[in-house]
Amino acid sequence: MKIFLVIPTLKQGGAERIMHELANNFNLLGHEVHLCLLTNRKVFYVPDRGVHIHRLGFENKNHLQKKISELKTFYKLRQLMVDIGPDVVLSFMDKYNVLTILASRFLNLKVFVSDRSNPKKTISPILQFLKRLTYKHATGIVAQTSLAKEIIFELTNNPNIKVISNPLKHLEFYPEIKRERLIINVGRLVPEKGQKYLIEAFSKLSNTDWKLVILGDGTLKGALKNQIKMLGLEDRVIMPGSVRNVDEWLARSSIFAFPSVSEGFPNALVEAMGAGLPCVSFDCDAGPKDIIVNNENGFLIETRNIAAFTEHLNTLCSDVTLRTKVGAQALKISERLDGKVITNEYLNFFNPKDT
Repeated sequence: MKIFLVIPTLKQGGAERIMHELANNFNLLGHEVHLCLLTNRKVFYVPDRGVHIHRLGFENKNHLQKKISELKTFYKLRQLMVDIGPDVVLSFMDKYNVLTILASRFLNLKVFVSDRSNPKKTISPILQFLKRLTYKHATGIVAQTSLAKEIIFELTNNPNIKVISNPLKHLEFYPEIKRERLIINVGRLVPEKGQKYLIEAFSKLSNTDWKLVILGDGTLKGALKNQIKMLGLEDRVIMPGSVRNVDEWLARSSIFAFPSVSEGFPNALVEAMGAGLPCVSFDCDAGPKDIIVNNENGFLIETRNIAAFTEHLNTLCSDVTLRTKVGAQALKISERLDGKVITNEYLNFFNPKDT
């Protein structure tokens, strides 16, 4: 197949990583892959040899120049699709999906799109209107979670929506590192990630010989440090900021805590499970319920129920056998979200008669 992929950049980011991995995997399977980058921004994820890169040069220097560049990008994208004649088009991110659907109109192409953010995220009324107008013309829509599927269907009435999870990124394992009495959280320090609830739950822990590690930076760093100080936890909570060796921290830790109150797709949770950690997570609007089977490969807690969160942390802290058992079940996520498995889910969605 000729597969035509559309994304604005390959900068460091979640959607960019997934698109990069799909491009490489499609290429490895012998498909002709064309990756269309709408801007000329510096690439972080470099595709493998064999993936054809097309840069359309969109610029946003000022309002007038942006509008002119939008029109040029639209025509360049449409012309590129005409020239290549792909069997399948796949676009990521809502406003670029709108652009792709419009640019491909009346070209008789199979066009698939995927939103990559929280389905409850507030978007402009104009973008909402354009999605309602255009998404119904997509051949199919990829949703990251079951909630996203419901919301997208409600907006677009497109009946061909499939939930396909993100592939698990490659993890480094450290068999020489022994697990310590560490509860770990990884995420930006912003309200939706809910670290304040985790700190409060941790402060009520009866197992006082455990420490909490919070990896990440963000606007709430000062407020969270003040909370830690007020609760007298300075000696038990470690906040090293954003680090490059997240996998090493996961190898050292024994429990992963995920107090998010809103999610798109919980990559940090999936990575912790892929590292074999038992996880305690709020059952927030989207994501964790698609990943965790409660009381089997992790624990889902009512969102913002701090007492229940503390109780489950206490139970895991006190029971190494339970930690080992749940962690072993969590590790199986590596098979379910293997990059090749997810790539084949996309291919099967593109060509359901071939499955």
